[in-house]
Parts: sequence; C-alpha cells; structure tokens
Amino acid sequence: MTEMEETGRIMNQQILEDWISALDALNRQIKQWVVDREQRGSLTVKEVPVTKNEEYIGSYQVKMLVLLSKNNHVDVCPVGRFALGAIGRVDLTNYKKSFPFLYSSRKGWVSLDSRKPLTETLFFELLDQLLVD
Repeated sequence: MTEMEETGRIMNQQILEDWISALDALNRQIKQWVVDREQRGSLTVKEVPVTKNEEYIGSYQVKMLVLLSKNNHVDVCPVGRFALGAIGRVDLTNYKKSFPFLYSSRKGWVSLDSRKPLTETLFFELLDQLLVD
C-alpha cells in the first residue's frame, strides 16, 4: 500500500468513526426524550443492528432505533454517511412517510424539510404524525 493509499484509509476510518459516534449520540438523545412515554407504556424502544455498505468507508454496523406504539412503529433509520450538503442522513420513518435529518458538525441534526434543528419538540411533533399515519 502506498503512503497516499494508507493516508486515505486512515482518513476514511476517522470519517466512519465520527459518523458512528454521531449516530450513537442521536440514539442516546432520542432514548432520553422518550423515557416518559416508555414508563407510561405508550412506547417501546428497541435497538436493532443494521449493516451498511458505502463507497470509501466499506461495510459497517450501526444501531437503528425502532419505536413501537400499540398501533404502529417508527424507525430512526441511518441512511448513509455521505449525504449531499451534509455529513450524513437519518430518516424518521413509518415507511409510508419519512422525515429526513441531515447531520452537520456545526449545526448537529437538522430537519431536511424545515431546516430546523432537531429538538425534543420537533421530534415529538414528527413522531406523533408518523405514529397515527
């Protein structure tokens, strides 16, 4: 392996580690937000491992959150590290409708639709739309 190839491999490894760290932080934040609903029994949260495969960074495993209500479920689904205009993308989806979120190192997670930062209020507003849809 040439020095340039080795440098590229190291950079790609750092990109992957930063992406996995951002996803883990998002999952921890969402689990904190929904703890009240879990305690009331209106929502169950499961972590499901998913394998992604992307050009440059290869195959990797991350966790997807599955939010289960009595009548529906919503996934916090990692789409990919390389997203146009952002570091990565995650979709909040019930597979009939989706709300994409882009990750930026400066702004954190931002709604692609509204360009607003992902806050607890925005998260529940979108989650509730998906749970009743």
